[in-house]
Amino acid sequence: MRNISIIRVLDEDTFFIDAGQNAQIQTQQFIEVLNPKLAYKNLAQVIDVYDDYSICKKLGDKRILFGDIVKPREVE
Repeated sequence: MRNISIIRVLDEDTFFIDAGQNAQIQTQQFIEVLNPKLAYKNLAQVIDVYDDYSICKKLGDKRILFGDIVKPREVE
């Protein structure tokens, strides 16, 4: 799987990732957002999926920053 990154932070809870239907991302799928510098992770959920990007909503309490690593959870 290719690296997925945050391409824009809209507000404190909502952000865009550079993966969409072309990367098999689905609506309501959960993703993990990892911060390598501060050693924490957040859980987020995909709320809208487009061809090349998706909009996600943060569920955890830590801040989402550019440079955080995004890892989709497997869909069952």
